[in-house]
Amino acid sequence: MKANNRLYHIILFLSVVLAQVFIFDKLLILNNVVPYVYPLFIILQPPHANRIQTLILAFLLGLSIDIFQNTGGMHATASLVIAYFRPQLLHFNFGLSYDYQTLSINNAVLLKKISYVFLVILLHHVILFSLEFFNINLWQLFLEKLIASTLLSVLVNILILQLLQKQIK
Repeated sequence: MKANNRLYHIILFLSVVLAQVFIFDKLLILNNVVPYVYPLFIILQPPHANRIQTLILAFLLGLSIDIFQNTGGMHATASLVIAYFRPQLLHFNFGLSYDYQTLSINNAVLLKKISYVFLVILLHHVILFSLEFFNINLWQLFLEKLIASTLLSVLVNILILQLLQKQIK
């Protein structure tokens, strides 16, 4: 990894953690629904990044959020799961572009970008809220929070991606 690239990833890591903890965690919408933006760090990793490095960074990202939110590893687990399945999700959404290593998330068609972000966020939230509501009697609350939080998180993440794309161009 080049020094420029390293600096970009450090800034991105710190930005999503600080934004999540100090801005988005304070936004309580629709009965305690919080938009989660920190998975954006994993989404923005280069498509063919070193898998071990991505898993380590995902763990550290989730652990950072867990420390601030005192959630005992739930975010670290959800982050690890999405980092682990990231190559399959990229292949599913982008097919040959991913296979031939010509994929750029920032330059992807908006519909494919939304689909990819939706699947990553949905997987993240299923794991996160399954650990939070670890009781079958709370299935209705689980589904309500899953749907509301997923839709809100996807919307916020897509808006951020679009703003980043405009800044890069």
